[in-house]
Amino acid sequence: MHLKRWLTALVLIPVILLILLKGGRVLFATALLLINGMALWEFLGMLQPAMDRGRKLLVIFLGSLMLTSFCLPTSQGRLFIIFFLVMGLFILFLFYLTCYEHIAELAWDLALSALGLLYLPLLLGHFLWLRLMSQGEWWILWLLLVICSGDTLAFYVGKFWGEKKFYPRVSPGKTWAGTLGGLAANLGVGLLAGRWLLPGMKLYSLAALALSLGFVGLLGDLFESMLKRQARVKDSSSLLPGHGGILDRLDSLLFTAPALLYSRLFILNL
Repeated sequence: MHLKRWLTALVLIPVILLILLKGGRVLFATALLLINGMALWEFLGMLQPAMDRGRKLLVIFLGSLMLTSFCLPTSQGRLFIIFFLVMGLFILFLFYLTCYEHIAELAWDLALSALGLLYLPLLLGHFLWLRLMSQGEWWILWLLLVICSGDTLAFYVGKFWGEKKFYPRVSPGKTWAGTLGGLAANLGVGLLAGRWLLPGMKLYSLAALALSLGFVGLLGDLFESMLKRQARVKDSSSLLPGHGGILDRLDSLLFTAPALLYSRLFILNL
């Protein structure tokens, strides 16, 4: 399992770096659309296996439109598109009523579809927003390094030294030792990588931001674990050997991308 985990990482890391640093904004947006589609497919398949292919594709189509709305230059435009798409989802399911034997089944599918749009394209769109900002690619690279290093160290510290469980009802494998090890990696990598990637940032600002994002990423991890407990699955899929599915790799990042963006806008003023 460990060999699969590292081999998958060795394949994905160069691809991510090429797309982020050399691919330009269009390729970055295209990659996000692909990730969003696969993640939504996993999400709906995990929580509602009975949902038919057509309805899943409809949600993915709406999610793609929501994600691309983050390319609009004004926040008012983005909010209008998001409102329009959510209302469109409600109206479409209103006319899907004839396809359901019991209305309770429709309500469950509608609730999951709305949650999927809020959880995936709405949060993923902040990566696109970050990429369009000044020096956005370097901020995203810094975020990936901080969060992925924290996830990796948390995994190994928890596996070899963790005993006391952190939140067993939601995440049975997560331990206090692993959690603290992950936060230490967030802080250390945030400082080291920040001096190279974000040279204008003060050390204390980097430390506070990295540690805060570590806590937020932990919440994202726990949220996805809660969804998996509901679905009674260990991983969202087996797409990435040694890692699980797309959702299993995105969980922390989905929460931290908005946190980083709004920190830039409203706290750091960058």
